Amino acid sequence: MIKINDLYFTYYPESENPQKALTAVSLSIKEGEFVSIIGQNGSGKTTLAKHLNAILTPTKGSVLIDGINTRNKENLWDVRKKVGMVFQNPENQIICSTVRSDISFGPENLGIN
Repeated sequence: MIKINDLYFTYYPESENPQKALTAVSLSIKEGEFVSIIGQNGSGKTTLAKHLNAILTPTKGSVLIDGINTRNKENLWDVRKKVGMVFQNPENQIICSTVRSDISFGPENLGIN
């Protein structure tokens, strides 16, 4: 289960021009549910998605993945075993140059065919 409670996120919080990206976002996603996040460019969709696997961590609030708090750096790999992310453009992939290869990378390295 994914539980987001009162999530706030600000880019460049210590700068002269902080950028508030998420304000008071709360939601729960149960196992087996399919959820679509839609909105205009710049509305916070990618910022929210990056919180689900701890690429970003909350400025305020919490993100729990199966009860694991993404703010705790010691839990980073446990969170990332549960939530993956495929970027829209293959050239932005973290490991491989194609979406297919990137999707396969994690399970293959865990011994899953």
